[in-house]
Amino acid sequence: MSLFSFVLSVVLAAPGGATPPSTPAVDVVAMTNQVQRYYDGARDLHAKFEQQLTTAMGTKKRASGELWLKKPGRMRWDYAKPEKKLMVADGQTLWVYEPEDEQAFKQELKSSNLPDSVAFLLGDGKLKDQFDVTLAKDPPAGLAQPGEIVLHLAPKRASGAYKSLLFVVEPKTGVVTGTVVYDQQGGESRLRFTQIESNKGLDDGKFKFTPPAGTRILKP
Repeated sequence: MSLFSFVLSVVLAAPGGATPPSTPAVDVVAMTNQVQRYYDGARDLHAKFEQQLTTAMGTKKRASGELWLKKPGRMRWDYAKPEKKLMVADGQTLWVYEPEDEQAFKQELKSSNLPDSVAFLLGDGKLKDQFDVTLAKDPPAGLAQPGEIVLHLAPKRASGAYKSLLFVVEPKTGVVTGTVVYDQQGGESRLRFTQIESNKGLDDGKFKFTPPAGTRILKP
């Protein structure tokens, strides 16, 4: 997987427990509106995350760390395991810093072609305008915790970055506790978010990055 493909796949996915078979009927339109209201009202967000990347050949990679998001267009992913890595965007520039290799990938955010799902979490776009949303028919076993629901999101316009998405949703609040991104090559990226909190007044400095002296800068 190329570094740019990794950057695209990193921003959505999830594991968990299993939705019980007795889950009551879900009003998908109402649930989509609930999710939209939550993220429309969230000026910033902080969470812990666990990630699993699976290639089309079945190879799995796991990672974990901490996430911060702030409107408009700012994000910070601090990877703690298996090795330290930082992905940070200030709304204009996207950096991926790999301290062990003393290198940083730099790209203008406007030209990075991030998928609609990313734009949504960063405060741009409407789910109903960009996706056909349905209840996931056969979500992967262990994806959702008891009481959570899984929505299937099919993009209304084709994307080279991904084929479809799953959102794991806490129905009372509309909080997305996890996602799955299915790419066009048959791979998938899962993230599970925990300790989610919003509207904490995150400082803009959290989303600034200056490469340490001696860092090799890579550009597309």
